[in-house]
Amino acid sequence: MKLDGSSIAAVVFCFLAYVGYEFYLNKKYPERFKSSTVPPTQSQVPPTPTVKTAALASTLSAAPTPVYKQLSASELRIENDTNIYTFDQKKGALAAISLKDFENDERSGPINLLQFPLEIFPTSVINPQSPEGFEATRDGNSLTFIRQESPWLLSHTFKIDEKGYGATLSFHWKNIGRQAENLKSIILMHHTMAPGKKAGHSFLPGMPTNHPFLILAHSGDVERFDALSLCKDNEHKVVHSGTNFNVGVLGFDAHYFVSALLPQEQRMSYRILKDLGGENQPCSFRFFTENEQGLVQPSEDISISYKAWFGPKSTYTFGTYDTNLEKTLDLGFFAKITHPLLWALHFLNDLVKNWGLAVIVLTIFLKLLFYPLTRQAAVSMNKMKKLQPEMNKIREKFKDEPQKMQQEIMRFMGLHKVNPMKGCLPILPQIPVFFAFYRVLSTSIELRQAPFFGWIQDLSSADPYYITPLILGVAMFAQQRLTPTTGLDKTQERIMMLLPLFFTVMMLTLPAGMVLYMLTNTLISIAQQQWLNRRLQ
Repeated sequence: MKLDGSSIAAVVFCFLAYVGYEFYLNKKYPERFKSSTVPPTQSQVPPTPTVKTAALASTLSAAPTPVYKQLSASELRIENDTNIYTFDQKKGALAAISLKDFENDERSGPINLLQFPLEIFPTSVINPQSPEGFEATRDGNSLTFIRQESPWLLSHTFKIDEKGYGATLSFHWKNIGRQAENLKSIILMHHTMAPGKKAGHSFLPGMPTNHPFLILAHSGDVERFDALSLCKDNEHKVVHSGTNFNVGVLGFDAHYFVSALLPQEQRMSYRILKDLGGENQPCSFRFFTENEQGLVQPSEDISISYKAWFGPKSTYTFGTYDTNLEKTLDLGFFAKITHPLLWALHFLNDLVKNWGLAVIVLTIFLKLLFYPLTRQAAVSMNKMKKLQPEMNKIREKFKDEPQKMQQEIMRFMGLHKVNPMKGCLPILPQIPVFFAFYRVLSTSIELRQAPFFGWIQDLSSADPYYITPLILGVAMFAQQRLTPTTGLDKTQERIMMLLPLFFTVMMLTLPAGMVLYMLTNTLISIAQQQWLNRRLQ
């Protein structure tokens, strides 16, 4: 498409206005994308969320002070087709979760989702300390940890799915005292981050980063909390809390991976606490879910089961396991466009067997799809170009009367049925596609460490030698040179010529997949410009 300078200025103005307005709204209304669902009031009576079961296994009927027999390393290790789970009996926790199909950032072995042991256990204490010392039993793919918290005998069981990234976590409270006791059943997930973890930032407001996030989905709403920002200060704080909610997901989002509990829509209270942290210090978070169980009789037990997920964020695996997990995907404001783009990328990758080629083919398809709009804009700008000499005469005639000049120009354009915005408006529908595509390429696990050709061995990371961003800068400069600048003075022309440099600097740190999309888009735009120029002469 061949546009004059005023049209390019209008497009740039539209783009910058959008970015500025988004930044303003995000600052003034940080919660503007939250659901309008009205949270339940505390006066509502929640349905009973637990199941009172028969007596626990004989292990749970042990004496109040059990003898802790240490399981062997092999017994504390459970492996399925995708994951290797290693447990810590002293803490009753997950010590490591290795994903066999995904390498770590250094490509030295399978990625481990945990930097410190992940504790998930039942308690009846409002602010418990992490217990140490558990009885443990192994049965196939299930591992149970047992401890006493007078007057309760507590146990939690990790049952690992035979296939995939899912698990079932069962929690039990048994009254081993001689009288009925009131029980507030509390489940705690304690996650600790290592100090000094670096993460990338987005260059636009509302765009994704690879920051770790705390994630909470409840009653149709999704909350995300930037863990790195919360860890900057060295103090305890309540990050978030609520009473009587349907909690669907509670966990930790590590950009491409997620470790989460799925309470299955049980009404409960919840709290998220941040423990001590600070610069270069480990930082930990505690997630609590709480339910009032009322009186529990002697020898009676209470049981609660959650599903869990320890693996990649993928719409394809989420849909077959639990739809609540889809809430962990941050697909942005244009999610309805993002889903079809991701599906198209999968389809094309199945055909060409290369994610980079899939990006190129999809970009070509999108440019062909929008070609009618591109042609419409080119026709409008070509007509404006032919009328430009007459408009310049009007400007010269009324140069000392700006208001009169504007009126005469508008009358002249109305007489000839031209509108300069027609060159801009056909381009506007492409802006949501740009942002949606950026979201796909920045957050899709499928592109993580996916090679293209030669030096580009990870489409989710920046080009290590900055070759493609520099080629993109040259291509954008060539496109700018081919674009007429009728109506612009010398200063404006110089400013317009700086735009390729501005975009090149931005692209230096963007994922190689996104730069590949922009480069393909620019080259096709140049070809379309040349084609339309010849057709419209």
